[in-house]
Amino acid sequence: MKTDNIMIDELNPYVRKVGKQGFGEWKNNYRKIYDYEWMYCIKGEAYYETKEKTHKLKRGTLLLIKPNVPHKFWVDRETKGENIWIHFDFKYRKDVYELDTYVKNNQSSYFQEELPQKNYLRQEYTINNTFILPEIIQIKNKDYIEARYMDILDAFVKHNATWQLISKANLLLIIKDVLNQIEDDNYFKSFNTVDLPKRIKNYIDEYYFRKITRKEISKYLGYNEDYLGKTFKNKYGYSISSYSNFIKIEKAKEMLDKTDLLITNISELLGFNDVYYFCKTMKKITGYSPAGWRKRNK
Repeated sequence: MKTDNIMIDELNPYVRKVGKQGFGEWKNNYRKIYDYEWMYCIKGEAYYETKEKTHKLKRGTLLLIKPNVPHKFWVDRETKGENIWIHFDFKYRKDVYELDTYVKNNQSSYFQEELPQKNYLRQEYTINNTFILPEIIQIKNKDYIEARYMDILDAFVKHNATWQLISKANLLLIIKDVLNQIEDDNYFKSFNTVDLPKRIKNYIDEYYFRKITRKEISKYLGYNEDYLGKTFKNKYGYSISSYSNFIKIEKAKEMLDKTDLLITNISELLGFNDVYYFCKTMKKITGYSPAGWRKRNK
């Protein structure tokens, strides 16, 4: 499955369907789905099985079922396991209504060896080039997450004009709480440190328009400033600040060529402390001052 990155400010979840999972189960056949399903256990016990592992769900377990992953699910009859599930997308897609209609009319397609409509398959995301929402996590703030799930379920059942807005707001709060928990648990440090230089680079590419410091990146990634600086330089041969300035000047060249913005405005838009430092940096990297570069291309 294709993996892409989504920044937090791009999150725009769309809730397709919501319901309660009582004794409904598929214990003997593998199922696959097109979108994401986030299931929260509110009481009792249940089981989720992939081809690699079986997970036991209990109150507070948050299970993320990803697109196109073969899985089985069943509940514990003695403890009367009960879950609330949400089918959703991380971003709105134009085919959400088509998918909804297709699934309603083709429930059995979930249990075929291959999903027949590949065009409906959603991709996997990392968030902020750092987080991948875990398949299974035991929620610490159980009452809070359960309340959010109940709000989404209630909104879906009532289905009034604002149900999607209520669902979206609550789902974003769930995502926020999960990200906070995995960050507190240093979950993100389980990423291979070989990926660190790339993640630093991605961060600079994303936020080139403001003043970026090693301290800011250190706080974001959860690693020591000096360690990040050394790791980055060992990988690319130049410092974090050098790369940041290089990207800013590349953007400056584009603005100087394609817009009539004042040099002071371009300096501000690229997060430089002052226009004099901006001019000095551009001269050092390109051999031209901003004014000289603009004249050169006319």
